[in-house]
Amino acid sequence: MREPRVLLAEMGCPIPDDVEVRVWNSSAEIRYLVLPMRPDGTDDLDEEELAALVTRDSMIGVARL
Repeated sequence: MREPRVLLAEMGCPIPDDVEVRVWNSSAEIRYLVLPMRPDGTDDLDEEELAALVTRDSMIGVARL
């Protein structure tokens, strides 16, 4: 992927310039997991409430919470 930042923006997930973007390919032997960043203003939420915010797209790295 030559321009991941452009692709993500086209998918509705613009990434700020100060965020590093790395692209890794999965294989049969290796899988990568994206851990979504904690959304601003959620310091008072417990684990269950935070889990309810997580989407499939945020777990594969094409959406931000």
